Amino acid sequence: MARETKTKMKTTAKIRPAADFEAITVPLGRLERHVRNVRAGRSGEDAAVARLAANIREIGLLQPLLVSPLDAGRYGVLAGGRRLAALERLAADRTAKGFGPRMEVACRLVPGEARLTALSLSENELHLPMDALERHEAFAALGVRDGLGIPEIARVFGVTERLVRETLRIGLVAPEIRAAHRAGQVSLETLRAFAGHPDPAVQADIHASLARGGTGEVSPWRVRQALQERGVRRGDGLGAFVLEGYLAEGGPVAANLLEEDSVLEDVGLVHRVLASRLGDMAEEARVRLGLAWAEPCIDPDWSALSAYGRVHPKPVDPEGVAVARVAALRAEMAQVTEEMDGLAEDTVDDATDRAWQALDARREEIGEEIGALTTAFSPLDAGLAGVLAIWQHGAVRLETGLVRPEEMPPVAVGEDAPEGSEDGVPALPRKLREDFAALRTRAVGLALARDPARARLYADWLIVKGVLGDGRGGASTLAARPGTERPALTAAQRRGVEAGEVTEEDCLSELERVIAAHDAALPACPLGERDAVAFAAFAALAPEERDRLVARAAAFTLEPTPARDAHAAWRDPARVIVEAAVLPDIRAVWTPGADVFGRLTKPRLLAVLGGDLGLAREAAMLGASKKSEIVARLAALFADPPETLSPEARAAVAAWCPPGMRTVADEEGHADAGEEAGDMDTVPEDAGAA
Repeated sequence: MARETKTKMKTTAKIRPAADFEAITVPLGRLERHVRNVRAGRSGEDAAVARLAANIREIGLLQPLLVSPLDAGRYGVLAGGRRLAALERLAADRTAKGFGPRMEVACRLVPGEARLTALSLSENELHLPMDALERHEAFAALGVRDGLGIPEIARVFGVTERLVRETLRIGLVAPEIRAAHRAGQVSLETLRAFAGHPDPAVQADIHASLARGGTGEVSPWRVRQALQERGVRRGDGLGAFVLEGYLAEGGPVAANLLEEDSVLEDVGLVHRVLASRLGDMAEEARVRLGLAWAEPCIDPDWSALSAYGRVHPKPVDPEGVAVARVAALRAEMAQVTEEMDGLAEDTVDDATDRAWQALDARREEIGEEIGALTTAFSPLDAGLAGVLAIWQHGAVRLETGLVRPEEMPPVAVGEDAPEGSEDGVPALPRKLREDFAALRTRAVGLALARDPARARLYADWLIVKGVLGDGRGGASTLAARPGTERPALTAAQRRGVEAGEVTEEDCLSELERVIAAHDAALPACPLGERDAVAFAAFAALAPEERDRLVARAAAFTLEPTPARDAHAAWRDPARVIVEAAVLPDIRAVWTPGADVFGRLTKPRLLAVLGGDLGLAREAAMLGASKKSEIVARLAALFADPPETLSPEARAAVAAWCPPGMRTVADEEGHADAGEEAGDMDTVPEDAGAA
């Protein structure tokens, strides 16, 4: 019983009043965080400490540290760890005058019998932080009442000037709206929305209107919608686009602390300037392309625009000075491409990446200029077509080659007749013709569903025409991928071809030769002819020949997945099964050579030689050699493995693949596709024949 009483007395012992704590000063160099500080585990090197240091540098230390004595004349900080970190940060800053290890820091000494953890927790836990609006209003008061400028406020609180401006803007929202926020009628997000207009009178007017017209809390999107009718923000896409013309017309601007948040108040003038600029851009494009008409278009009706026809420029032979210009551009294109090829693809250097991006942008510019010099609209097309300069979603979109519905030429025989009359007989209404088309399609679809053989023929045709043809064959969504097409020649190969030293066929890799031989044996089908002719030829092929064309088309739809994104391919179980079934060993059609090894780093090359292939002794001997010598050694090793190799090394050479090339297991050792995705026997033996 006595023991229980003692415990109860201990838990109800009172903490000594803080007013009794002795005020002392301690040199900064003798202070450290106390192990009983409830925030002892938190690092002091963060943005909050930097802001506090900036404030102490300008204002001074407003609150003394709470400390307890340690050994050897040192003191542990129970409360004020961030203040200590900020002071130490200032002491390390040579530009901060008056701060250093010997500076005296105001402290309050906690007696030895005090409950240290309770004191530290009380100091840190029971502060009432300011809410967002209080902070905004306090910043505003610093400017309005204390006369501090934006740079001074930013320096005192260790924040950017932009943050100060944004905070001031919210702190200066109309008083009645701030009062509504405190009453719970306006959220902080809605408060920020009101700050989108710099005029408090406009804010108050909109708030009163929305409060009268609705029930419950005023939503941010309604505020933004209402503000759009009162002006256009200068920093928005529309404001920036019309600003120069708007100011030239003397349009009024409601200034804001942030220049980009100033508001162009005359919405009517904004739209007149927008229409004028769009018209000028459309006219410039019309003159350049030699078309018949040009118009501006703001927030278009896409259903109406879908009735427009379109013509496209056709290849032409350049004349006069254009001949020399095209030749110069093509020479520059070759040089730019060669420079891009010369940049190491495995380099993660920012400067190299920026250089590659700049070259790529220049290559695109050259391509556009070559296209402008080598293509043009025919005289007939140019006499009908025009340009629409469309403004939508804050950007301009130029649509060229459009033909107005009323100017569309008569359609060819066999195509649907246009609206109007023919031989004095009025045409059917468009809606009725659309209904007829829907009914006809439903009926034909039913008949096709009842005829699987013809449906399979038509489906195969859509795939082949859509992938291997010109893309006008029908509704197939399949498409050829860049990685399934023959890669472009390198700069060195291109120079050799131009010099007549080699042919393009000589530059083919082993894999490309296998593909070329396969494609040469495919059945002939005139996919470039009119659809009716091409379909008839396709239908006349033997079933096995059609299957081969369909298989080749399916092969073209494979999307290449770089090694860094290797898992993207493995998320498709069907792709995993097919890859492992049709090509369990990619080395059967491909052998790595100098083109692969030359793009690896020297340490990676030595790791392949010594680790992957087990030739550690040879790797050690080549460690001091040039990279080119190691590349040549590996290329020769794979092209013709010497008889002196051990059986283990020979097997390793025969099986080695770089990451991202395996078809059964990836570079991280995933299980074989068949084990992971299902029974391989479910795939027909000829399913992957292409």
